[in-house]
Amino acid sequence: MAKLMYTQKWYSLNSEYALDYYELLYRYYASCAPSIPVTYYSLDLPNSVYDDTLLNAGSYEVIGNLSGLLWKKINLLQVYTFEQMQFVLQSDEGGPQFKDRMSSIWIPSIYELEPKPRDFICFDIVKTREDQFQAELPLYQVVNIEKASSNRITFWKANLKSTFQTKENIELQLSGQYSFIDFEKHIYTLSDSVMLQKLMVRNSSLKINDFFKERIGLYVEADQ
Repeated sequence: MAKLMYTQKWYSLNSEYALDYYELLYRYYASCAPSIPVTYYSLDLPNSVYDDTLLNAGSYEVIGNLSGLLWKKINLLQVYTFEQMQFVLQSDEGGPQFKDRMSSIWIPSIYELEPKPRDFICFDIVKTREDQFQAELPLYQVVNIEKASSNRITFWKANLKSTFQTKENIELQLSGQYSFIDFEKHIYTLSDSVMLQKLMVRNSSLKINDFFKERIGLYVEADQ
């Protein structure tokens, strides 16, 4: 009996169960985990003008008349695991002030957006209607990138640091405007995003049945 036990051949019905597990984990987290919307400025290197042939010289300045860099503005991008901002009070020739505010965010790879250094983020959606400091919202720059795994489906961790750059100056160097559609988990051009949102509103107002699920944007038939 012992010989038969060790000579039996076992076959797995699913040889990629590990990959299926991680794919389910990442996709489920990206769809169901708590998130907040931000305005994300993604560095558009293909349309930028910069020197990358000599010691990675880059541009003369990041933002301004001597810069050839362009950014894609992405509205309402849902990001995850928002950390509490660390405020460090420092005093120098400019007087006491808060500097080097640090934070980090996670971006799932299903967005098809890979963060890069010199991307910028503004938490301009998280505010009250009567916020008197709306014009003073800080801008954060991506300074370091970490990858959660070596798999194709993963999460990107972007480490953030406050910067003296302003949102108004960056928007003078935009190559295009885009928007994140939450129920699609994808980034579209601004015109396509408006069209998709209008279609969703019309579908939700149809009187065909009452099975429309706003979270997934589909009609689901209830069990009888």
